[in-house]
Amino acid sequence: MEAEDEPAFVAQDGVPESGASIPDSPFAARGPYAVGSRNYMIREDTYAIDATIWYPATNPSGVPEEITYKIGVSNPYFPGRPVKGQAIQDADPDTADGPFPLVTFSAGLASYGEAASYLFEHLASHGFVVISSDPRGENLERFYMGAATRPLDTNRLIAFADELTAVDGDLAGLIDTEHIAVTGASSGGWTALVGGGAQFDWSWCDANPDLVAKTELSNCREFVPHQATIASLLGLDPVPTGTWPQINDPRVDAVIAMAPDGDVWGADYQGVAGVQVPTLVMAGSADSVNPPEYCAYPIYEHLGSAKKSLVVLEMADHYVYLNPCRDTMWLDQEFAMSTLCQDPAWDMDRAHDLIRHFTTAFLLAELKGDAEAAAALAPENVAFPKVRYETTGYGETPAP
Repeated sequence: MEAEDEPAFVAQDGVPESGASIPDSPFAARGPYAVGSRNYMIREDTYAIDATIWYPATNPSGVPEEITYKIGVSNPYFPGRPVKGQAIQDADPDTADGPFPLVTFSAGLASYGEAASYLFEHLASHGFVVISSDPRGENLERFYMGAATRPLDTNRLIAFADELTAVDGDLAGLIDTEHIAVTGASSGGWTALVGGGAQFDWSWCDANPDLVAKTELSNCREFVPHQATIASLLGLDPVPTGTWPQINDPRVDAVIAMAPDGDVWGADYQGVAGVQVPTLVMAGSADSVNPPEYCAYPIYEHLGSAKKSLVVLEMADHYVYLNPCRDTMWLDQEFAMSTLCQDPAWDMDRAHDLIRHFTTAFLLAELKGDAEAAAALAPENVAFPKVRYETTGYGETPAP
């Protein structure tokens, strides 16, 4: 780790700085728990969900926390590829301090459930159970099904956690499903917002035809023509007009949306007003996929949440939240796609240190009532170079 006076920013010449950014943060540092990981196939009548779970574990023998995840075979682009991590496969759960709050994660378009495993392992080390799954029925050419399968899968993951923690479940007594956060990145970012109560409204598409025309992977071009199919999958009849109903689990207590899409919430972003729970929005100011000017920023502004925070990594691009290249070397070696595991402006270790800091503090504050964590989110305590921060509800003037 670096000395405490080392800054957390990109050099002025544009060359990414290296090393960890906030070595004295208890929220960026690995937590007190060993981390276990297990894989599950959640089978339904007509489909299956390939899920991975991370949890506080016992490690009485002190075995190294090393693991190689395998991307699920349903992934359309990287099936079976390895992802290096720091956990123990199938370790015994640590129930002594449980049950632990639940965190679900939704990956980006055509991505995979372990896409941000560095973060999931970190959260588990701080006393959370994290569950993520491979998106199903999606590829870059056809992804309208995700408008239904993503929210439904979030709800199913929560229900599966109920089954796991039941008296006769595989992780009996480990998961607190009365304290839940939904999280995600990119398409998973809008999924997390839906999980917190946001509502679809396609009027943004008609209000912004120029932006729709310029967007390569437009939800407007995918979702709007297939509204009848999406509504049917969601069990909605007739097809809603205007703002669609909420389709979330009411037990959700908090939301983290990283680089979320902005074109599904209505011409005036009225759809995100349905989010009433504490919410953390994270964005890169140079996001080339979901530009924050019409995604993260107006979403944050129009949230119905009394407690909300916006973290902006200046000059960061869209994929800064994902695993680093050293853990997914095949992205460059086989596919020449290193842009998916590095950032043009930020060193990934620095960025991930900050992402761990903010997400861990937020979840400790909102799901565990940790006063020290809440204090870390007060604006007077956030002073990281190249990080822009806004908040309501934390600090000297708490929300009512």
